[in-house]
Amino acid sequence: MSKFHLIVGSFTLSLITVFVMVLDTKPPAPSEDLFEGLHLSAPVINDIADDDARLSPYVRYQSDTHSYSLQYPATWTLDDSKTDFGGDILSDPSEHTVITISETKDESLMATGAVELLTQSIRDSLSLDPAFNLQTLDHLTWKGRSTIFTDGERHLGSRILHTREYNIFRPSHNGVLNVSITTQKSTEPLHDEIIEAILNSLDVCPTK
Repeated sequence: MSKFHLIVGSFTLSLITVFVMVLDTKPPAPSEDLFEGLHLSAPVINDIADDDARLSPYVRYQSDTHSYSLQYPATWTLDDSKTDFGGDILSDPSEHTVITISETKDESLMATGAVELLTQSIRDSLSLDPAFNLQTLDHLTWKGRSTIFTDGERHLGSRILHTREYNIFRPSHNGVLNVSITTQKSTEPLHDEIIEAILNSLDVCPTK
């Protein structure tokens, strides 16, 4: 099972599409399903608590491409090859938790009113997907920067995916850093502590 199938349960792909559509003033047709052909069919397997990750040393990674750094357990995998996705993909050994990190650069994202415009476009985009239940869409300060936070669940048959995304405005980089966390809800408690540690370690504008 490719990580890509879990990635499409997150927000990042849809939000990058929204960035382009809104900034080019070309909204999608009302009947268009942004996730058509990309719905998940995640495997049903028994998962166990990732004790190895809790006990293993953490690896520090710094991206020169997207200008961020973080630390993650050595048992997890970070793929920055851009083969399946335009950003970086961090996943646990079972691939039940996937964190994607990408960047959207556009000068218009730094303009006055861009946050409000983008927030509304995200809301409109997600409303087109009947399988998705939006629970929170908020503008807040995270990592000391203006951030759009989205939280919700995608229902795929008997499976539920919990998705969270932080779209962090970085004027010094002329764009937005997109951090998306997707977990299978049935196994999410097993990885909560590790996810929190990874997010706490995230530096969205590291110095070299």
